[in-house]
Amino acid sequence: ITIHLDYPIDHGHGNYPRPNWWYGGNIESLERAIVACPQTVFIGHAPGFWAHISGDDKFDKEVYPDGPVLPGGKVPEMMRKYPNLWVDLSAGSALKALSRDAEHGGKFLVEFQDKVLFGRDYFDTRLMDFLTSLELPEEAFAKITHLNAQRLLSDYLGEA
Repeated sequence: ITIHLDYPIDHGHGNYPRPNWWYGGNIESLERAIVACPQTVFIGHAPGFWAHISGDDKFDKEVYPDGPVLPGGKVPEMMRKYPNLWVDLSAGSALKALSRDAEHGGKFLVEFQDKVLFGRDYFDTRLMDFLTSLELPEEAFAKITHLNAQRLLSDYLGEA
Protein backbone atom coordinates (compact mmCIF):
# COMPACT_ATOMS: atom_id res chain seq x y z
CA ILE A 1 0.00 0.00 0.00
CA THR A 2 1.43 3.37 -0.95
CA ILE A 3 0.49 6.11 1.48
CA HIS A 4 0.29 9.70 0.22
CA LEU A 5 0.23 12.13 3.15
CA ASP A 6 -0.53 15.84 2.78
CA TYR A 7 -1.34 18.56 5.27
CA PRO A 8 -3.62 21.59 4.88
CA ILE A 9 -1.00 24.26 4.24
CA ASP A 10 -2.43 27.65 3.33
CA HIS A 11 -0.93 28.96 0.10
CA GLY A 12 -2.95 32.15 0.26
CA HIS A 13 -5.99 30.61 -1.43
CA GLY A 14 -7.43 28.32 1.21
CA ASN A 15 -6.33 24.93 2.41
CA TYR A 16 -6.46 21.88 0.21
CA PRO A 17 -7.01 22.55 -3.46
CA ARG A 18 -9.84 20.00 -3.49
CA PRO A 19 -11.65 20.30 -0.13
CA ASN A 20 -14.14 17.56 -1.04
CA TRP A 21 -11.34 14.95 -1.25
CA TRP A 22 -10.31 12.85 1.72
CA TYR A 23 -6.57 13.24 2.19
CA GLY A 24 -6.06 10.21 4.39
CA GLY A 25 -5.08 11.65 7.73
CA ASN A 26 -1.68 12.34 9.23
CA ILE A 27 1.43 10.44 10.24
CA GLU A 28 -0.33 9.14 13.35
CA SER A 29 -3.09 7.66 11.15
CA LEU A 30 -0.42 5.93 9.10
CA GLU A 31 1.23 4.56 12.23
CA ARG A 32 -2.07 3.10 13.47
CA ALA A 33 -2.57 1.37 10.10
CA ILE A 34 0.98 -0.02 10.16
CA VAL A 35 0.41 -1.45 13.64
CA ALA A 36 -3.03 -2.83 12.74
CA CYS A 37 -1.76 -4.57 9.58
CA PRO A 38 1.71 -5.98 10.31
CA GLN A 39 1.64 -8.30 7.28
CA THR A 40 1.03 -5.39 4.89
CA VAL A 41 3.95 -3.41 3.50
CA PHE A 42 3.20 0.31 3.59
CA ILE A 43 5.23 2.54 1.28
CA GLY A 44 5.60 6.13 2.49
CA HIS A 45 5.38 8.77 -0.23
CA ALA A 46 4.58 12.46 -0.75
CA PRO A 47 5.31 15.78 0.99
CA GLY A 48 3.29 15.14 4.14
CA PHE A 49 5.18 11.91 4.74
CA TRP A 50 8.68 13.12 3.86
CA ALA A 51 8.30 16.31 5.93
CA HIS A 52 8.55 14.02 8.97
CA ILE A 53 12.16 13.07 8.16
CA SER A 54 13.14 15.84 10.57
CA GLY A 55 12.25 16.40 14.20
CA ASP A 56 11.45 20.06 13.53
CA ASP A 57 7.91 21.47 13.50
CA LYS A 58 7.77 22.36 9.78
CA PHE A 59 5.76 19.32 8.64
CA ASP A 60 2.42 21.13 8.72
CA LYS A 61 3.69 24.61 7.90
CA GLU A 62 5.68 24.11 4.69
CA VAL A 63 4.97 21.77 1.79
CA TYR A 64 8.70 21.17 1.27
CA PRO A 65 10.56 22.02 4.49
CA ASP A 66 14.19 23.03 4.10
CA GLY A 67 17.19 23.43 6.37
CA PRO A 68 19.11 20.92 8.44
CA VAL A 69 17.34 17.72 9.42
CA LEU A 70 16.96 17.62 13.19
CA PRO A 71 16.99 14.46 15.32
CA GLY A 72 13.64 13.02 16.35
CA GLY A 73 11.96 12.75 12.96
CA LYS A 74 8.90 10.50 12.89
CA VAL A 75 9.87 8.83 9.59
CA PRO A 76 13.23 7.45 10.79
CA GLU A 77 11.67 6.51 14.13
CA MET A 78 8.91 4.54 12.40
CA MET A 79 11.33 3.00 9.87
CA ARG A 80 13.36 1.61 12.78
CA LYS A 81 10.30 0.40 14.66
CA TYR A 82 8.17 -1.16 11.90
CA PRO A 83 9.59 -3.68 9.42
CA ASN A 84 6.51 -3.19 7.23
CA LEU A 85 7.16 0.52 6.56
CA TRP A 86 9.17 1.21 3.43
CA VAL A 87 9.76 4.44 1.50
CA ASP A 88 9.52 5.37 -2.14
CA LEU A 89 11.77 7.97 -3.77
CA SER A 90 9.61 8.67 -6.83
CA ALA A 91 8.13 12.00 -5.85
CA GLY A 92 10.08 15.24 -5.80
CA SER A 93 9.27 15.39 -2.09
CA ALA A 94 11.65 12.50 -1.40
CA LEU A 95 14.46 14.25 -3.25
CA LYS A 96 13.76 17.51 -1.43
CA ALA A 97 13.66 15.77 1.97
CA LEU A 98 16.91 13.90 1.38
CA SER A 99 18.79 16.77 -0.27
CA ARG A 100 17.78 19.45 2.26
CA ASP A 101 20.58 17.97 4.37
CA ALA A 102 22.59 15.77 2.00
CA GLU A 103 24.81 14.31 4.71
CA HIS A 104 21.74 13.19 6.66
CA GLY A 105 20.10 12.00 3.43
CA GLY A 106 23.03 9.70 2.66
CA LYS A 107 23.03 8.28 6.18
CA PHE A 108 19.25 7.74 5.99
CA LEU A 109 19.59 5.81 2.72
CA VAL A 110 22.40 3.62 4.06
CA GLU A 111 20.58 2.89 7.32
CA PHE A 112 17.33 1.98 5.58
CA GLN A 113 18.80 0.57 2.37
CA ASP A 114 16.70 -2.60 2.70
CA LYS A 115 13.40 -0.66 2.67
CA VAL A 116 13.93 2.08 0.06
CA LEU A 117 12.46 1.89 -3.45
CA PHE A 118 13.67 3.96 -6.38
CA GLY A 119 10.93 5.29 -8.60
CA ARG A 120 10.12 8.21 -10.86
CA ASP A 121 7.06 10.30 -11.42
CA TYR A 122 8.86 12.98 -13.41
CA PHE A 123 11.26 12.75 -16.32
CA ASP A 124 14.52 14.40 -15.39
CA THR A 125 17.68 13.04 -13.80
CA ARG A 126 17.71 15.03 -10.55
CA LEU A 127 17.03 12.05 -8.29
CA MET A 128 19.60 9.78 -9.94
CA ASP A 129 22.12 12.64 -10.03
CA PHE A 130 21.60 13.15 -6.30
CA LEU A 131 21.90 9.45 -5.48
CA THR A 132 25.07 9.20 -7.54
CA SER A 133 26.55 12.28 -5.83
CA LEU A 134 26.17 10.61 -2.43
CA GLU A 135 28.64 7.87 -3.42
CA LEU A 136 26.60 5.28 -1.54
CA PRO A 137 28.11 1.85 -1.00
CA GLU A 138 27.57 -0.25 -4.12
CA GLU A 139 25.36 -2.76 -2.30
CA ALA A 140 23.10 -0.02 -0.89
CA PHE A 141 22.81 1.66 -4.30
CA ALA A 142 21.84 -1.65 -5.95
CA LYS A 143 19.22 -2.39 -3.29
CA ILE A 144 17.69 1.06 -3.62
CA THR A 145 17.68 1.19 -7.41
CA HIS A 146 16.35 -2.30 -8.17
CA LEU A 147 17.01 -5.18 -5.76
CA ASN A 148 14.46 -4.09 -3.14
CA ALA A 149 11.73 -3.81 -5.77
CA GLN A 150 12.60 -7.28 -7.07
CA ARG A 151 12.48 -8.69 -3.53
CA LEU A 152 9.19 -6.98 -2.68
CA LEU A 153 7.52 -8.17 -5.88
CA SER A 154 8.95 -11.65 -5.46
CA ASP A 155 7.59 -11.83 -1.90
CA TYR A 156 4.21 -10.54 -3.08
CA LEU A 157 3.99 -12.93 -6.01
CA GLY A 158 5.29 -15.87 -3.99
CA GLU A 159 8.24 -16.48 -6.26
CA ALA A 160 11.70 -17.53 -5.16
